[in-house]
Amino acid sequence: MTNLSVKNQSTNDAREDAERQTGEARYRALFEYAPDGILIANSQSHYLDANPSICKMLGYTRDELVGMHASDIIVQTEVQYIQPALDAIKADSDYMREWQLKRKDGSVFSAEIIATTMPDGNLLGVIRDITVLKEQQREISQLSRLYAALTKINRAIIWLPTREDLFKKVCQILVDEGGFHMAWIGWNDDETNQLIPVASCGDKNNHLKNIKIYSDDSHEESGLTNAAFLSGEPYIFNDMLNESITDSWRDELVHLGFRASAVFPIQLKDKIGGTLSVYTDQAMFFHDKEIALLTEATGNISFSLENLEREEKRKEAESIAENESLFSDMMIESMPGILYFYNHEGRFLRWNNNFQTVSGYSNKEIAKMHPLDFFANEEKSALAEKISEVFKHGQAFIEANLLSKDGTKTPYLFTGRNVNFKGTDCLVGMGIDISERKNAESKLDESEQKYGELVESANSIILRWNAQGYITFLNSFGLQFFGYSFDEIIGQHVIGTIVPSTDSAGRDLQNLMQQICLDTKVFEQNVNENIRRNGESVWISWTNKVVLDPHGQVLEILSIGNDITERLTAEKEIRELNATLEKRVIERTEELQKALVRAESADKIKSAFLATMSHELRTPLNSIIGFTGIILQGMAGPLNAEQSKQLGMVRGSAKHLLELINDVLDISKIEAGQLEVSAERFDLVALIDRVVNGLRPAIEKKGLQLYTSISNDLSHINSDRRRMEQILINLINNAIKFTEKGSVTVTAELLNDFKPSFNAPPTPFLKLSIADTGIGIKPEDLDLLFQPFRQIDSGLSRTHDGTGLGLAICRRLLELMGGQIFAVSEWSKGSEFIVLLPLQGAIKS
Repeated sequence: MTNLSVKNQSTNDAREDAERQTGEARYRALFEYAPDGILIANSQSHYLDANPSICKMLGYTRDELVGMHASDIIVQTEVQYIQPALDAIKADSDYMREWQLKRKDGSVFSAEIIATTMPDGNLLGVIRDITVLKEQQREISQLSRLYAALTKINRAIIWLPTREDLFKKVCQILVDEGGFHMAWIGWNDDETNQLIPVASCGDKNNHLKNIKIYSDDSHEESGLTNAAFLSGEPYIFNDMLNESITDSWRDELVHLGFRASAVFPIQLKDKIGGTLSVYTDQAMFFHDKEIALLTEATGNISFSLENLEREEKRKEAESIAENESLFSDMMIESMPGILYFYNHEGRFLRWNNNFQTVSGYSNKEIAKMHPLDFFANEEKSALAEKISEVFKHGQAFIEANLLSKDGTKTPYLFTGRNVNFKGTDCLVGMGIDISERKNAESKLDESEQKYGELVESANSIILRWNAQGYITFLNSFGLQFFGYSFDEIIGQHVIGTIVPSTDSAGRDLQNLMQQICLDTKVFEQNVNENIRRNGESVWISWTNKVVLDPHGQVLEILSIGNDITERLTAEKEIRELNATLEKRVIERTEELQKALVRAESADKIKSAFLATMSHELRTPLNSIIGFTGIILQGMAGPLNAEQSKQLGMVRGSAKHLLELINDVLDISKIEAGQLEVSAERFDLVALIDRVVNGLRPAIEKKGLQLYTSISNDLSHINSDRRRMEQILINLINNAIKFTEKGSVTVTAELLNDFKPSFNAPPTPFLKLSIADTGIGIKPEDLDLLFQPFRQIDSGLSRTHDGTGLGLAICRRLLELMGGQIFAVSEWSKGSEFIVLLPLQGAIKS
């Protein structure tokens, strides 16, 4: 080789070396400044070199990356795909795949890797971070779905007829088309202040059934929905698991798969009506564009709700108008009378079928007639005045005869009212058939006239007075008789006007008035002294008829009276004339009077003696009763049958004698003023039960039934226990004695507002009744009942034993105890003895 050749060869080598160094410098610059990451690895995927971009992308330095394996930067779930990728690169020089890479700090990102085999057998990989690209693609897809959902929502808004259907469809579209996990609409309930779920989709776990969301700020726990409703602004949670407000229900969110949510208020006119809530399983889902689309959707829903409301109101108005028209027609045709409607010119605009039926004219004929054509000439003037009054003053009514086509006249009550119809004054009215009322009024007038003539022309006193004793009516004869005018006597009490407080014999007539109201049957006929206005005393025979209210209480008493003063005066004169027939009668009377004084004096001495000798009289008898009882019990030795019989008769007679002596002693003590009564509080019901049970054997021995009826409001009474028991035993024994078959009934009730006398205040009283079905008492014998030593069953033929003192003692004892007793009886049907006693004992000395 020549020197020239060697020199040329050296020059070529130097040139090639320079070119290689230049190429390497360019490659290195490209490697170092490339925006994409570049990794060089051997065939086993261990890294030999790394450019700055990949170091920045992964967070490692070049020295840290060199020597690392591909599995060190790829997420664990994709490590299994490394070897298949190496095999693919060796088989084909070009390879591209998306991988999930992990940075040094553990974060993960998506990367697109293009790999090829270099001439030296090593692998070259170009890595591009496609996170932003992926996000852009996701956002485009997400927005595309939301646009599609919005389109379908707008279609639903146009076609769906009701709010309920629209809400359900919106929720379904947002889940099916919008890709949301769940969507629901809550509507405000004004009564409970809660947002009630009215539509939902995707609520697979019935989550909405277990929540309560309030629409006011009165509850401390307020969430996203509450805040959106109150503020009227959308509320967004893009990372629900990391929001502090979700701490209490984070586990439930994880279970439901919710990662982000948004709530949008739904406007209804000038207020918030509800909310639209959507949930997704993707965190950071809601951005400006998504929020804008959903806000637009809720705005469209609000607009649709206003249209639906307007449409509903329109349909409701149409329905109301139709119903009112139907109702009006139905009312017009169903009215029992006739209905007419005509203008101020008298042209009929409307009438019901009944008008046609009653008048006998056809609809065509009525349409051509004037309202006055339906009346006789003599009534047209008055009717025309009333029609004019309606148009001038607004309304009027009149009674007139409707003249039908066949000439029949029927009395009607016609009404009219002025109404404005289409700018024209019209008259609307009704006609009611008053034939029955007219007939009834005619009969009533005739009856009242006859009754008035009868009452006013009667030669008897006709008096009506109420249960309180106040006069409500007195006929002309009565007014003239007593000397009062109608206005002077009406409303006055009978006592002090026509009835004196006490008659000339000293009888208390106030009690008589009360007894008439208490037991009207006994006083259907009675004679009592009355007074005229001038103070003159008159005697009147009264017939009383009671009027009861629906509850059976005395409402009014009708009394018809006849003056018997002249008859009684004549009888008195006859008696006086008879008294003067024989002077000796007068003398004898004086003698008898003196004898009576001596007898009364002796009787008082006797009564005083008996009252003080009660112990001496009772002791021997008690000894006889006691010793005979001992002998009868065999304590003094055995007795034969005859001895027992005789001793029993002795003991029975002694007991009977003791009872007679006790009665005589009691009446003697009362007359001598030595009997005292006392007051104590005791159980009245228990006392009645004890007495009734004690006398039950006597009742059963005679084969009678004993009934008791005690009012539930009776309990305790303040009175003399022993005397009360004595009175009750006496009255029940009397009932048993004089009753051969049937029953004896004991009744006790409370009279809350009883007045024992006219001027006394109302006081609680016990009313005790002993009724029997015995022989009864003749009316003429009733006055003898309570007199000492007087028996109705008297004479040698009497069948009932006794001294005749029992009822007298009862009466005297009751008077001492502040009470009273009287009897009601019907001969051969039975008797009733009524005791009236104050609950708070008024003991008299």
